[in-house]
Amino acid sequence: MRFLHTADLHIGKMLHGQSLLPDQRIMLDEIRRIAAEEAVDALLISGDVYQRNNPSAEAMTLFSTFLSELAAAKIPVYIISGNHDSAARVSYLSQLAEQAGVHIAGAEPAQIYSYPLEDAYGRLTIHLLSYCTPLTVRQRFPEQAAEIRTYEDALRTVLGAFPPEGAGRHVLLCHQFLTGAATCDSEELAIGGLDNISASLFDAYDYVALGHLHGAQHVQRETVRYAGSPLRYSFSEVTQKKSVTIIELREKGNTEIRTVPIPQPHGMRVLTGGFAELNAMAPSDDFIRVILTDELPPLDAARTLRGIFPNLLSFSIQNSKTREERTVTAADRPMQTDFLTLLHDFYAYQNGGAVMTEAQEQLVRELTDQLDREEGAGK
Repeated sequence: MRFLHTADLHIGKMLHGQSLLPDQRIMLDEIRRIAAEEAVDALLISGDVYQRNNPSAEAMTLFSTFLSELAAAKIPVYIISGNHDSAARVSYLSQLAEQAGVHIAGAEPAQIYSYPLEDAYGRLTIHLLSYCTPLTVRQRFPEQAAEIRTYEDALRTVLGAFPPEGAGRHVLLCHQFLTGAATCDSEELAIGGLDNISASLFDAYDYVALGHLHGAQHVQRETVRYAGSPLRYSFSEVTQKKSVTIIELREKGNTEIRTVPIPQPHGMRVLTGGFAELNAMAPSDDFIRVILTDELPPLDAARTLRGIFPNLLSFSIQNSKTREERTVTAADRPMQTDFLTLLHDFYAYQNGGAVMTEAQEQLVRELTDQLDREEGAGK
């Protein structure tokens, strides 16, 4: 079987105040075109469908249109939610979507959803595992809560509870951070690397379609792969070559992997130099970050340069007097993980990996409930 693997669409993302929806519409059209041209048997989306867990109507409409076009082209889709997503929102109307060949991991946390298929080489099963944390896994498996301290413990518990059955080929969609993978500034990782997990946890799977990290790469073995984001979502990604991954699984142990580039609707550049040098450059609609090095830069340098670079999104001055950076427009701040999960991560980081007790967790819940009541009463 042949699959197209992608992830981290982040539909609705803002880049320093600039909406990327027009670029994302072009990007999704390109993914659909590649899927049709490659005659794939299914498209795999490994989480972070949206930028926020409460996506805008425009973002949801764009993704819905994309899925409808894939359904019309008879291209099945398999989707999991990532750390930016709300699993309940991503899986909304999933039973109805099944009828159109769109298979979405359900909202039940820390559970693997499996879909058996057949081809000329025999049985192949696709397994869907949405992003999960130690907290959600402890809640799902309370009898093992004391043993679930880290993200690795959490993933080991879930994978052990839902092992791949049968001697056929097995493909897993997963959205986590694997130890040894290369990262960039646009990804949200846990404090102190607490979310690291080992690629060896996935030894039972023939291909692991990963999401979470924006640079396309494999970890330990070729068949444990991050597809990477199909668009550049940060100036830290300026050198990354964006693509989707095509996987062909033949008989067990025989897998062919290659990438297909995704053209970027806008180029992205970081320009460093003096004002006179940058002011003499050719006009461009690329997304631009300027680092000005003049000792005495003109007061209106950013405004002047914006006449040449209308998509000047970040402007900073670095010289012997200052290292202060200021952005041209307010930076987008994505929705974070829920408060209790963040608090658990912080507590473990501060206390050598220790887990909050049930009494401590209950106290936090009572305090946050009290704050919510007081805030509601004050409205």
